[in-house]
Amino acid sequence: MKIKYFAAVFAASLGLLMFNFTSAHEHDVYQIGDKQYTFVVGSLNEPVVVDDKTGLDLNVTSGGGMAIMSPDGDMDGPAAKSEPALGLEKNLKVEISAGSQKKTLDLTPSWGKPGSYYATFYPTIQTTYAYRVMGTLNNLPVDLTFTCNPAPSSAQAEDKTSVQLSEKVSRISKSGAFGCPMAKADLGFPVSSMSNADLSAKVDSMASKNSAATLPLGAAVLSLLAILIAGYSAVKK
Repeated sequence: MKIKYFAAVFAASLGLLMFNFTSAHEHDVYQIGDKQYTFVVGSLNEPVVVDDKTGLDLNVTSGGGMAIMSPDGDMDGPAAKSEPALGLEKNLKVEISAGSQKKTLDLTPSWGKPGSYYATFYPTIQTTYAYRVMGTLNNLPVDLTFTCNPAPSSAQAEDKTSVQLSEKVSRISKSGAFGCPMAKADLGFPVSSMSNADLSAKVDSMASKNSAATLPLGAAVLSLLAILIAGYSAVKK
């Protein structure tokens, strides 16, 4: 009885772990020309926190199917009956955007993980970030955008609606999501932590207030100097 109980608990825990992980990556299947590609997209070092190192975590396989768990525990292993897409760093780049701010980075192959790539950056504010993968794949132009979800666990349902992106590129299915950066204060311990942007704004505000407070004193000093100079000039005459 105890063995069955612990087996059930283990299975439930494993299922919960898999759910929590898959909720942190988006799985999209595309038809690009005569080939099918699976893109597994997430962020490095999850959960992502403002001012901490993160970036695009990308795995691409050709031949369709979902990525499987690799020996190191990541969902970036080659999908069943598919092959890792190699050499994508030569023809693809990623544009990271936050509102109107954009930055283009090169893809770097992940060592020991065929078909996996990354591009690192430090998020400086808590907002919605998007990864735009662009360039050529299978000798065709591609322009694919993946946007973080503030509540990734709420977006797990698979969408099999076909979306035509260009003449020879279409998205066949979409499932999962990856989270947006969390506020630095949410994970500060033992005391709350301010982001660099908030800290800079506070310093600027304090400097502005101090500057405003010194204006009357500065004006009084200048007035006194003017009176002394005028008095000295009158006495000299």
